[in-house]
Amino acid sequence: MLSLDSALMLTRGNPLGWAALFAQLRTNRGTYTNVLPSADGLPPIFGQVNFQQGERSARVAFIAPESESILSALPLLLEDLAKQSGEWGAYHLLAEMDEASPAFDAFRRAGFSVFAWQRIWKLPSVEGNTLTGNDWSPANLDQESSIRSLFQALLPPLVLSAEPIPAHTFTGLACQQDGEVTAYTDVEFGPSGIYLRPIFHPDAVDVDSLIRELAGILPNQSKRPVYVAVRSYQSWLENGLQKIGAEAAPRQALLVKHLIAKQRSPILERGLQALEHRRAEPSSPMARADSNSLQGKN
Repeated sequence: MLSLDSALMLTRGNPLGWAALFAQLRTNRGTYTNVLPSADGLPPIFGQVNFQQGERSARVAFIAPESESILSALPLLLEDLAKQSGEWGAYHLLAEMDEASPAFDAFRRAGFSVFAWQRIWKLPSVEGNTLTGNDWSPANLDQESSIRSLFQALLPPLVLSAEPIPAHTFTGLACQQDGEVTAYTDVEFGPSGIYLRPIFHPDAVDVDSLIRELAGILPNQSKRPVYVAVRSYQSWLENGLQKIGAEAAPRQALLVKHLIAKQRSPILERGLQALEHRRAEPSSPMARADSNSLQGKN
């Protein structure tokens, strides 16, 4: 199986396992799984896409099996997942994979492009709560504008085109120093681990200590591993992670397929604003489509 959503894999485990299946039961999440029969006696190809209500992007969760025998049919499967994502109202379809994956070229043929790179680091385990100051705290409404400004200042335009700044309230941890928000991280909890997506301003004070503190201030009585995703535009954080003994995984390509044209007329823009307020359907059951239906045949 080729896992294409690192946060899902590291917090919930195997996307086909019980923890991931129970996550699909949330009413604000749409899940669609397609099964594409293969020719020449080869096993069928499975693919799954998830969409969170209120988000602008859907995510490919996994493709199975992970073998070179599926590569020729993979673009057809991805097109069907993209179609479903568009019907939910998603603007983009995202995927993450190791840069050396044999499936990389198949995704490119299906219209995906690289918008950034990332490396995931596993933080060393800590004992007890290591919070030594008031730097990190749950983000509050008074910090909303500062956090948005932080994203706008540090995220490259190519990244913002694929992963726009969230329209909803920030619910992660914010670091405030001298009255300014100098860092923020999303936090995703799961039975298998805790996943952080931090962004640090270069003016943040003592970044190495701030990263080390993150593992100690999170509620984690079951000693779940804590992972930090470092994007290519924040690669300077990696030196600090090495200093504290964090373990690095292979570099991943972050891929996007744009489902809506970037250039919009005023009339189309008004239509897209209405589309943006569509609600995702509740979690849907696994769907099966044969190769004829994928090709639009009766």
